[in-house]
Amino acid sequence: MKSIIAWLKSNHTAITSLAAILISAIALFVAWDQSRVMRAQQHADVWPAVQVETQMSTEDGQHIFLVGMTNDGIGPALINRIDAVFAGQPLRHWEEMGTRRPEGLPRPDMWTGGSQGAILAPGETVILAQITWPASEERWPLIGEYQADFFAVTVEACYCSVYGRCWTALRDGRTNHPEPIDACPAADPDSNL
Repeated sequence: MKSIIAWLKSNHTAITSLAAILISAIALFVAWDQSRVMRAQQHADVWPAVQVETQMSTEDGQHIFLVGMTNDGIGPALINRIDAVFAGQPLRHWEEMGTRRPEGLPRPDMWTGGSQGAILAPGETVILAQITWPASEERWPLIGEYQADFFAVTVEACYCSVYGRCWTALRDGRTNHPEPIDACPAADPDSNL
C-alpha cells in the first residue's frame, strides 16, 4: 500500500494529465452529440410535407374537379418533378384530363398551371388543374363516369427541403403520404405538369 501511495505522489502530474485527457474526451463526445441533435432539429424546423389532393364539387351551377397540392409542413418545398396517370394513361399536360372524357360529355372549361420547379411555402396551396362543366341533370351519368376516372388519378410529386432532403407525395386514390427518397429524378422537359 505504501508503494502505491509513493508512486501516486511521485507521478501526480501524469495522473492529472490522464484525468484531463479523459475529461476532454468526454467533453468532445458531448459536443459531438449535441451538434448532431442540433442538426436534426434544424432539419425538423424546415420540414416540408406536401399533400396532393383531388376534389369534386357542384356549386354555383358548375361541376368542378380540382387537382391541387398543399404544403402542410413548416418549411418550404422545392417541387422538382410531378408525374400523373389519368384514365390509365400518363399525362404530359393537365389539359389531357379534359380531353380524356366519356363520349357525349362536351369539352370542359379548364385552368391549369405547371408547378415543376416551383417553391411551395408552408401552408400554401396551388391548383394544378381545375376542370369545370355547367351542371345539368342530363350530364350526371357522364359526370359520374368522369368522376370515377378522376378519383383514380395517380399524382406523384417529388420535392426537397432547403437542406436537400427529398420526399415523394403520392396520391393514388387510396393513399396520400410523403415517403423519403435519396433524390428526385430529373424533371421531364416535355412535361407541363
